[in-house]
Amino acid sequence: MALAAVVIVLEVQPAEALSPGLPPLAKSSNVQHLGNVPTGPALGMVFKGSWAFVTGPSGLTVLNITNAAAPTVAAVHPLPHFENEDVDLCGHTVLITNDREARDLGSVLYAFDISTPAHPVLVSVTPVGLTGNGRGAGHIANFVNADCSQMWLDGGDHVEVFDMSNPAAPRSLGKFESVASQSANFRVSHDTERDSKGVLWSVGGGGAAGYQLTADPLAPKLVSSTGPAGVNPSPYNDFILHNSKRNGSTLLITEEDYIDTDEVPPGGCRGQGKFETWSIAMRPGGLTPLDTWMTEMNGSDSKAAATVNCSSHWFEVSKDLVAVGWYEQGTRFLDVHDPRNIRQVGFYLPANGSTWGAFWSPTDPTRSIVYTADAYLGVDVLRIDRKADLSTMPASVAPIPTSWFTTSVAYAPSATWRFACPWTDVVVG
Repeated sequence: MALAAVVIVLEVQPAEALSPGLPPLAKSSNVQHLGNVPTGPALGMVFKGSWAFVTGPSGLTVLNITNAAAPTVAAVHPLPHFENEDVDLCGHTVLITNDREARDLGSVLYAFDISTPAHPVLVSVTPVGLTGNGRGAGHIANFVNADCSQMWLDGGDHVEVFDMSNPAAPRSLGKFESVASQSANFRVSHDTERDSKGVLWSVGGGGAAGYQLTADPLAPKLVSSTGPAGVNPSPYNDFILHNSKRNGSTLLITEEDYIDTDEVPPGGCRGQGKFETWSIAMRPGGLTPLDTWMTEMNGSDSKAAATVNCSSHWFEVSKDLVAVGWYEQGTRFLDVHDPRNIRQVGFYLPANGSTWGAFWSPTDPTRSIVYTADAYLGVDVLRIDRKADLSTMPASVAPIPTSWFTTSVAYAPSATWRFACPWTDVVVG
């Protein structure tokens, strides 16, 4: 089902200066907070020219980023949905997905025409799946070829392939099983990233797999994979390999693991998600692990006050410097010029924030400005004093704020959500 073109763009008042926002819990001396854009909850972001397209559970927000240090809101399109944490764009089309509600039910694909970026037009609304069988796709949509004619929809036990040659009428071509989903513990693919060589990197419960498209859209050619080292459960994949970026001969990967089920009660930080580097060899099983990095909290033997506090999430890399969103642990800047020795060279820990992703501004020629997508704060604008030679940037260690700990409250499990959503009205002392 596709709807006719619809325009529901709210009128935006003349741009104001960035909000100063709250003082951070902590930051390294080389990171500056330039201000905040109060977009409402922000989960994902993608760029085209001097425009940023930000998605969250309330809809699509368009930012004018001509001035990289001071983005302004250009348009807002209400679209209540969840979750589309990796909004994608190709040509003049932005894709947003509403995640499945249960099994293969509830997913919806939205396509926007952004020919005029400040006036996005919703051109189609397409229900996905509807079979009720298996774990349906719908979590993340990514274009997989340069001409914008094909898209992979992840989040299910199979990848669903769509013909997007007419964004007003997306058409499902069927499904295939990615090697990256093949785990007895968690059979799911999560994300697909197309690199500069046209290789599609699929990640999920079964690790990571590189594919090349063939004439048959449901039979891509497997050209690389992590093999057993990347399959849940393993030291490199305790839950899911979440997303990836190619950086030369290295594949950068975040492992997401937002509840440490080995603890009683679960929810501490010891086993939660890491940032990883893998050496690329173009053969099945050819990806080999080089190094992993955890935050100070992850590496400690401690409990956090929130269960989704400690996992790596969406990131971007620019000239060997990575900006990673780390949920309540903010933004971490990692030097990967030596992929066998990941180093933290900067950090920003927001107050009352949950940073889902960090993205380098394409309109900043120095590649020093980062926008965060924060589920609580909207968009924070950060600047790091980066050096051309990253080896001259000293390693930094972030503090562990006392506010991340709870000593006066006892956790009890929710009757519905168990320890994923503890209630805290039992006072101990």
